[in-house]
Amino acid sequence: MRSGTARLNDEIGSALDANTYMLRFAPQLESRYQAATGSARNRAISIYLIVYLAAKLLLLFANLKVGSQVFLVSIELRLGIILPLTVLAVFILRLKLPRWAHGLAAFTPLILETGLVMILGRLSRSAVTDRYVIAAGVGIFAQTLLMQAPFQQCLRGLAAALAVFCTLCLVHWPGHFGAPISIDEIIFVVVFSLPALWERYSRERACRREFLLDESNRLRTEEILRMNAHLERLSSIDGLTGIFNRRYLDAALERLCTLAVKNQRWIGVLMIDIDHFKSLNDREGHQYGDLCLERVAQILQHGVRAGIDTVARYGGEEFVAILPDADEQEALIIAERIREAIEGAGLKGYGSVVTISVGAATMNGSGSCFMPEDLISAADQALYQAKRSGRNRVICHVPEVENAPEVLV
Repeated sequence: MRSGTARLNDEIGSALDANTYMLRFAPQLESRYQAATGSARNRAISIYLIVYLAAKLLLLFANLKVGSQVFLVSIELRLGIILPLTVLAVFILRLKLPRWAHGLAAFTPLILETGLVMILGRLSRSAVTDRYVIAAGVGIFAQTLLMQAPFQQCLRGLAAALAVFCTLCLVHWPGHFGAPISIDEIIFVVVFSLPALWERYSRERACRREFLLDESNRLRTEEILRMNAHLERLSSIDGLTGIFNRRYLDAALERLCTLAVKNQRWIGVLMIDIDHFKSLNDREGHQYGDLCLERVAQILQHGVRAGIDTVARYGGEEFVAILPDADEQEALIIAERIREAIEGAGLKGYGSVVTISVGAATMNGSGSCFMPEDLISAADQALYQAKRSGRNRVICHVPEVENAPEVLV
């Protein structure tokens, strides 16, 4: 079964090959595109609405010069309908709603503004009517070209604005409005708007392609990081037992010792050795010896404090457990628990069952100056004593450490 990342990569590759002429991706990829671009796009639309309609409000002074009737209609409709709708649109664009709701909210005030300009032009009944027609055409062009809305929304908004424009150009209501606008002016505004629509299409297509390339690069980078992390983990894991290896142990012990000194906390180390392992290996064979090492490693991992302690294979049949914040008493409790668990597992050993010898060592970072090697050496000495004392036991050794030099403040 293919992973989600693999399927997403396939969708990106297919979209790049298709050049996204339809400006629509596969469902999963389309959702990611909308999530990545939606918020910024809605903010840009909100700013455009505020600036565009603020500029239109300034035209109230121009309407006043044309005539009182034109001015009254302009101020009533702009302040009473279009301005509240613009405020509502900006609010809606901040909400998590379907795209069609955002598109309707964004274009409704602009379409009504187009209708208002045409009404004012017809009401003027003068030579300035043509100026209103041109102003309406420029408004339609601007909203199509400059709005950061998706192409499909721009297409619908342009169609609605042109429908309102053409209707108010052609309809003749005697006694209220002047004569219909000439067909040449209508054709001019319609043709004038088409390049803006093409520009909007080209811009979104380029934006979508850039998104695809960014997503492809992001997924490739994530895959490389995952592979590097996997390789790093493999380099830190013992291939037989599945626990950490000597390389990881050395780095972890140095880091934890530094923290113990810095925070003036205890730290303990357990050196663990399987009793009579070489004889067991010779008698039962290497295959059983490997099985024994695997099983012991599993028991060790369950015997220490989960999420706190670190267990690693030190080499051969020896293991080490690092115990942060463990004093002598705590280290002995953990070591004895592990020893009992190994003996209780009932693994066939050289004598009766497999047992372990454990050497424990602890140090306190408060007022002490020590190196990781000091802990390992102390635990190794304790392990040696445990073996000489008959094996299958725990012995703790508290090493002597030098006092840290005083720091003059």
